[in-house]
Amino acid sequence: MRLLKLRLEDFRVLRKLTLEFSELARDDATYTLSFLVGVNGSGKSTVLRALVEILRKLDRKESIPYQFRLEYVLGIGDERRHIEIINPPVTEARQPVQVSVNGKQAAFGAHLLPERIVIFTTGSEAEWEEQEKIPASEAEKSAAEALSDLNLSPVELAIQELPGKPLPKQAEETASQEVTRTQQDERFLFVRTKQLPLLTLCGLLADIATYEQPDQRLLRDVLHETRISFLRGFSLKFRMNKGTTDVNDSEYVERLKKVATRALRMGTDYVLLFDLTGSDYARAREILEAATGEIGEVQESAQGLRFFEKLANFFEPNNTNPPLLREVNLFLERTAERDLITNEITEPPPLLLLNWLSDGEQSFLGRMCLFSLLGNTESLILLDEPEVHFNDYWKRQIVALIDKVLRGRTSHALITTHSSITLTDARREDILVLDRGDVFTSSMFRPSIRTYAADPSDIIVSVFGAPQAAGAQSVSRVQEVLANRQRRNQEGQKEALQQLLKEVGPGYWSYRIRRELRAMGE
Repeated sequence: MRLLKLRLEDFRVLRKLTLEFSELARDDATYTLSFLVGVNGSGKSTVLRALVEILRKLDRKESIPYQFRLEYVLGIGDERRHIEIINPPVTEARQPVQVSVNGKQAAFGAHLLPERIVIFTTGSEAEWEEQEKIPASEAEKSAAEALSDLNLSPVELAIQELPGKPLPKQAEETASQEVTRTQQDERFLFVRTKQLPLLTLCGLLADIATYEQPDQRLLRDVLHETRISFLRGFSLKFRMNKGTTDVNDSEYVERLKKVATRALRMGTDYVLLFDLTGSDYARAREILEAATGEIGEVQESAQGLRFFEKLANFFEPNNTNPPLLREVNLFLERTAERDLITNEITEPPPLLLLNWLSDGEQSFLGRMCLFSLLGNTESLILLDEPEVHFNDYWKRQIVALIDKVLRGRTSHALITTHSSITLTDARREDILVLDRGDVFTSSMFRPSIRTYAADPSDIIVSVFGAPQAAGAQSVSRVQEVLANRQRRNQEGQKEALQQLLKEVGPGYWSYRIRRELRAMGE
């Protein structure tokens, strides 16, 4: 998947906006990494929402109430398809979208969409969740179709129309299944913050089950950054209420019990413990094969992704029933600490739970595990400010880690960011800067400087439009002292500059102060 162009005529704050993505690959990589930047309110997150809404409505075959043009590429080599979708101006007589594949007119079908559209935001999740909901008319339609399938008599059908009359059990189950299938929208994966433990677990399992040697694993450097050496085990706690737990769900939990190291029962709660010490590679493969019912290459079949989706479904309330999956624990082994003088391990590395890590560490692990989780699934990955909670050192690592995990995949990751440090690993061609006017955002541009390996301070000024790279308070104070030359006698100005120089760190403003002192004969 590679986005090429998005044109939006009128979508919220975006008006007549054309986004053109770079068609140049990064070295020999098949994946694409783009950054969307701009000041707050310029519409970065709105672009992501527009993309998801367009693709979701196309997948559902719903009409789209605004004009757009979307171009992208699916596949590589001989299987490469250039797809262009145009939604004409909205009129009373609704016209279908116009679709072309490799320049030839075609009928739209689900096969023209990427396998997965993944959304992960650090902002409010409420608006994204609104997009997932299906219209009430769709739910009503499912119920009506379920009733018609029962071949009820006219009298029986009339009775069902009475206020407060519940659907027959069979019809209720059928309607519920139809709505559930629609609500799932399996092509779309919206990762919620509360699902981070599941995301981390399944991403690590997929990585372990793919590479037998720890040194080959894609997430090795990610774990190293958080001072973790291994995932030593995990536990899943299920609440199996008798009479309300679905039979299929019970059978699935039983299947997991067969590969669990130990299963504990406490009333209606079942705790399954999985020990990964020893041959973690073989155990991870065994667990994923049992969880998905598939045997084969983990990355090719995306077993980790399917396991995550199953557990995430258990993590949500189902109709009137509480969540089936109540608790997830990961047992992590810290990296052994060595004495700086003797280079000997001072104490054995302790085990700790995932939720003992800081918010930043959990966020960092989860976001990076997302890329491993997808396997070779061709995806559009939308990350809304993923660097939130990251320290500056981790911001510096983001692109390198993504590159390691995504290299060789046919996916496009589109990231909104405010991090100047992260953008020093991005080429100028891969950065789209939104330029908001007085009211609407109608244009974009690329940075005026080459951003790759640039100084972050240059990016703050050239890309984010800051008047100075340093903080506003410190710059204002230095400028004020420098400007007071005419108002102080020479000795007083020298003393003020010398005192200020003791506080100012290395860089441009230190140079300005020294130059002023040199001009005064100091």
